[in-house]
Amino acid sequence: MSTPSEAEAASAAVPLARTGSDDDVFEGPLGARDEGVHLRIEARLRACGVDTRALRDCFVWNGLQSEIGAEGGPEFEETFLALAGAEFAAQAARTKSGLDRALLCLWVHHGSVRAWNHTYRVDLLTKCMIRFSATVRELWGLEDAPDESVGLALRLCDLVRAEILLEDRLKTGSRLRYERALDEVIAGFAAVLDETEGLTDPVAGYVREEVGVRHEYHLVLRRAYRALVTVSNGGKARYEMRKELQRLANSWPFSSVELSKLNAHRQALEQLQGAGSRWMRVDEGRIVYLFPFGVTGLDYEAVTSRLRSSFEAGVSPDLVRPRAILDHFTYHADIWEPRLETDKRFDGMEMALPKVRLRVDEATVEELSASVRFSPMGVHCLRLERTLTDVYPGELHAAMFRAAREHGQIEVTCGDSGRTWDRLSRFARDLLLKQLPVLLEGDQEAEGRRRTFAPPVEIHRGRSHVLIRVLRASVRKHEYGPHVGGNGSEMVKDGRELLALTGSSVLLHAAPDAKESLWDWVRLADDHSRQIWNQRNQGDLLISTENTTVIAALDAPNFISGDLEAVAEFTACLGGTLAAWNHQLDSYRASVTEYIAAYNTPGSDRSAQLEAIKASRTRMLGFESETRQVISLLHSPALLRSPSNAAALRRLLDVSGVDEQLETFEAGLGEVMADQSEATLQRWEGDRQQRIRDSLTAAVSALSVCAAISIWQAAGLWTPIGWSVVTAVVAFWAVVYVMRRWVSYYGVWSTLLRIAKAPAALFRRARGRRG
Repeated sequence: MSTPSEAEAASAAVPLARTGSDDDVFEGPLGARDEGVHLRIEARLRACGVDTRALRDCFVWNGLQSEIGAEGGPEFEETFLALAGAEFAAQAARTKSGLDRALLCLWVHHGSVRAWNHTYRVDLLTKCMIRFSATVRELWGLEDAPDESVGLALRLCDLVRAEILLEDRLKTGSRLRYERALDEVIAGFAAVLDETEGLTDPVAGYVREEVGVRHEYHLVLRRAYRALVTVSNGGKARYEMRKELQRLANSWPFSSVELSKLNAHRQALEQLQGAGSRWMRVDEGRIVYLFPFGVTGLDYEAVTSRLRSSFEAGVSPDLVRPRAILDHFTYHADIWEPRLETDKRFDGMEMALPKVRLRVDEATVEELSASVRFSPMGVHCLRLERTLTDVYPGELHAAMFRAAREHGQIEVTCGDSGRTWDRLSRFARDLLLKQLPVLLEGDQEAEGRRRTFAPPVEIHRGRSHVLIRVLRASVRKHEYGPHVGGNGSEMVKDGRELLALTGSSVLLHAAPDAKESLWDWVRLADDHSRQIWNQRNQGDLLISTENTTVIAALDAPNFISGDLEAVAEFTACLGGTLAAWNHQLDSYRASVTEYIAAYNTPGSDRSAQLEAIKASRTRMLGFESETRQVISLLHSPALLRSPSNAAALRRLLDVSGVDEQLETFEAGLGEVMADQSEATLQRWEGDRQQRIRDSLTAAVSALSVCAAISIWQAAGLWTPIGWSVVTAVVAFWAVVYVMRRWVSYYGVWSTLLRIAKAPAALFRRARGRRG
């Protein structure tokens, strides 16, 4: 599915297909963990005419994704799976014997395992494996004529898919789903071991060895999991995992990848055993998931007008139906300087959505308040919020993971829309990139009549952000343990005490993009953040990472930390604004390149390109002025009423990395405004003026010659017919010269169109003068 280079093609040339047979002995045993076993399988498949490189590339989709669609949505998946299915069918048709078909399945198993080690798109990986199994079962007629070796090889592929789904359950943070999936995987491996007992053919030997190793690996994984549960609940596990790993390394052919995963569990267990008896629990707090975005092609007034019109007209049943349209989206509107112009305050319209429900497992259902907010400053976001109550570090770490694209599959619903999504990130992507553009379509014909230039309406997403606000926290003896002290809770007093507790490292790290175990958070380093201390009161803590912000003002009234939350949300949502700004820079560069190429194309209408680049340059000047005003306002003390809040914003811009992004944008903006488009514009304008001068010169010269001819004709120097011919030649030359100059500038069709419209234009101009 990918195109190899000439060198690769030469070294990996695939011979023509031949008819395999069971007489073609695959010499020697086929050990699954033997060195070079996959080279042997590949060589045998190539001898059958199978393009092993094409099969391998069916599980490598990053390059193809860039060609099909950067977002990786359902359209990408459908296109990719269709291409993969065709490739599977083409290669499977080249195998004739049962042994070759079984080896083809083992090769696909090998390719899927390699892909699993390098991708987080486990959903796409499992769909690709399902497509392979369905394709070969139908093509080879396995339902009507089963083949034992092929069936075992396909069972091995199914077991890998079950392992991948186990990892998916792990990434939901649900103990219930993970434990159930782990037991199912172990049972599946045990069943295949029983089936292969006593079988001696090469494929059965391969499958039995691989299944035996993976079965032992998951047994160790389950023992480690149970030990971690025991210790987490305050018990003492008698499981010495370090010694067991030493034994396994000597007695089992585990790979370095498998040993590294088990070693991570060992380290988590040891960290948990030495964690001490002062654990953090968030008794009360809030978590907010922010999906910032920017809109290009519409200004704020047009956005609000179209959304109100769509809301009043009603939306399609396929879309999420908004509950209300509100004029203001923040309860903290008074923290922004009221004397500022309306378009310079972080406030605006809010489209309230129905509740979003996340069903993680039977016992865990999270309900989020949802809304889409639009600001005149261009700082927009999808915002989802819920309350945190009695949350331990592991639960908080899982909650922080909810917004990630790599999160495991759960059930996401919104109101009574009738639709479900398998991740919160997919709900956000669908809402912002598919449903919101529908609401913003408006009356296209009316817009086209009202505006000569109508750029496409596009949504540009920033990076998702998680905001955590700790209102009350207490100390526990261990995870899910009772309060310290005999007379109730020991409340955490300030941020410094909070960070001294076990589990507080969760607050100091970015939201994860992967999970190694349900207790991987216990191995986090002490600090991976930028912290702001004592913003208002002694011990107040504001923590910023790449994609999280944590506010812990434990001894301050809620409205004080609420002001900090508003400032932190504003800072986080600037990512969507910058995404839209950078898109406009890229679009301008691309448009200038297109205008120059079109201008230099023979026969094109160069006047149209001149007007287009003028309009583009004018818009860019307006964009430069607007963005520089916003950037200047961000660092100005006049944006917020309170000097303390203004100081918090400036510090957040610095520690969150937004200042660095703004500097990068300003550098790019400076490069764009200093590019050659202005010089090109002046050169093109000079070219047009020169053509006008040349045309006038030709016309005046022709008139002068004709006047001289008239004088000579009156003097009787030649015959009238001769002078008439000369006059006609001169006039024809002048017309041809001028037409050639302007046809080369406007193009043939545009020139003819202008000539056709000229009488009407002159008539209108004359009427205007008389009026």
